[in-house]
Order: sequence, then C-alpha cells, then structure tokens
Amino acid sequence: MSIKKVCLELTDACNLNCTMCYRHSWHEQTQHMPKLMVETILNQIEGIESIEEIVVGGIGEPSIHPQIIEVLKRLKPYKVSLTTNGVSLTAPIREAIVEHVDQLVISIDGLAQNFYEIRGIHLETVLEQVRLINELKKSKLNDSLQLIFQMVLSETNKEDVFGIIDLASKYGVSQLIISNILPVSLEDSALCLYALETNAYMNAYYNQIRTYAIGRGLAVRLSENRLKTERRCRFVDNDTLVINARGDIAPCYRFAHSGTEVVFGRLKTIQAHTFGNVLEAGLEKIWHSKAYTDYRHMVYNNHYPSCTDCDLVDGCDMVNDTYGDCYGNAPSCGDCLWVRNLVYCI
Repeated sequence: MSIKKVCLELTDACNLNCTMCYRHSWHEQTQHMPKLMVETILNQIEGIESIEEIVVGGIGEPSIHPQIIEVLKRLKPYKVSLTTNGVSLTAPIREAIVEHVDQLVISIDGLAQNFYEIRGIHLETVLEQVRLINELKKSKLNDSLQLIFQMVLSETNKEDVFGIIDLASKYGVSQLIISNILPVSLEDSALCLYALETNAYMNAYYNQIRTYAIGRGLAVRLSENRLKTERRCRFVDNDTLVINARGDIAPCYRFAHSGTEVVFGRLKTIQAHTFGNVLEAGLEKIWHSKAYTDYRHMVYNNHYPSCTDCDLVDGCDMVNDTYGDCYGNAPSCGDCLWVRNLVYCI
C-alpha cells in the first residue's frame, strides 16, 4: 500500500502547559521543525501522488511555528486538518485557515473554571477566535471550512459536556470529538472514566450525550468506555505516517516521542520508535522499508498479544515498557489504548 495520509508535527512546543499534556512525562527538549526540514518534507509530499490528506498537528501547537502560513498555502491541494488550542491565531493565520484548511479542530476541555484550571487561560479567549473565524468565513462566502471541537474527557470535566455541546451549536461547530484521558502519571489515573468491564453508568451517560447532541444538530464521536475485543489501528488502516518535529518517521502519535502512560493502573514507559529521518531518506523509501512494512503487516493482522486483558498481565515484566512483546515484536503495541478506541485523535 502507498502513503495516503501524513500527520505533520511542525513543533512539539506549545504556548500552554495543560495539566493532562503528554509532555509532562518527557525528558527531551521541545523544538520547532527547522526551515530546511519543512521545505524538504513539503517537496517530498508534493512528489507522492498517493497522498490525499494532511493533518497539521501533533503534540505541540502548530500555530506558533514561524512557517505555519506558508505550510498551509503549500498544502492547499490536499485535504488539510489543523489541530489547535485556538490561542495564537493571528489575523494572517485566520486568513490562511479559512483559505486553505478543510477541518479546524479546536481543543475545548471544559467550561469556565474547569477550562481555566486545565489550560491556564480563559475559555472566552478561544471562543473569540472561533467567532472571528466564523466572521471571516461569512465575509469570504466560504462554507467549506468545517469547525470541530475536541474534548479530553475525565472525572473533572464530565459534567461540562452538555454545555460544550451548547457552545458548539451556538458557534456553528459541526462535530464534537470526545476522547478519554490517557494519564501519564499514577496520580492522574484516578481521572479515567473507562474500565475493563461494562460500566452501566457510563453507558447511560454516553446515551445522554448522543441524545443531547442530536437534539442540537451536532455530530458527536465518542471513544469507547470499556475494553472491547476488537483492535484496529487507524494509522495503519488509513495508510498514515507521522513526522515528528525532529523529522523522524513514526507509525503513530504514541511512538513519536518517549514518555510514560498509565494503562489500567499500570505505569508504562513509552519508547519512541521511528523508521528513519526525512533528511536521510525519502518518505516513500522509509515507508516501503522492510522494517516499516513488516510492522504494518503485524499490526494490521493483529499478530501481537493483547496485554491489556491477558491473564498473566499482573506478573509480566514486558508490559512495563514498549521495547518488545512476548511474540518477539518490537515495539510492543499489546497495551495500546488507541487501537481499542479508548483514546482517539483525528
């Protein structure tokens, strides 16, 4: 298969310091992708006919990268999604978004006090940006830009969902994506709402959310609230690769950076796993390398253990990190909550 989708992380730095951010478990220094690397990647993308979609995002905030406007202009021929916290959208950036972006995904993790406690800014700051973008869309007679809210759901903000749906309806947002929190510390694991077994409360709660959203004409995409047997990797299924801010090619966001995560009460070390760098080899060469091809085959065909619900998980040392699994695969995807749809990202 050929590359169809590219997730481009222009920067892993951010203008905020959100309480639930993955970067709290990092030891690496954050950085902007250098200009030469950006140019190299854009040239390579333009030379690959199979690429259809680009997500400009990642762990950092793309709007703070000095080349964000140029990048959006160059990516005009593709379906472009931009993920943002909505804080640093200057007038020129808003112009570029309305002209060149198909989906603008804005993080809204709570109302009023909850939003401030999580992100350290006032919600009105972000909503004002949404209002200005809507005004610009109207003045340019542009209905092609789709506004999407994305929320990380936890114990602290679960009561805010219905108010966020109201805001989405008010501001012309077409879709709300709700993902569970993926804690990076044991202290934060108490915030998780999902479970190994069926949770009657969460089932009823999800049904309330769906009904409320439908009544306001809003599409809502919900992560699972319990562990299910089915395992599908959207990165592999959609022929997607991730380019991190260092130009390294990772198979997914989870392996783009080293850090920690908590999986059902177990602290796990995540080791970044990449298959090459864009300054050393082209995207297609890396994509078709034996190591990357074998990895995608393994994931697509579920040829890896299901560590999360294994009977031996409590006595197994291999689940403490992602270096390898008991099938001999490296890296290990056996504990991945993304493939269970417990954690979701566009």
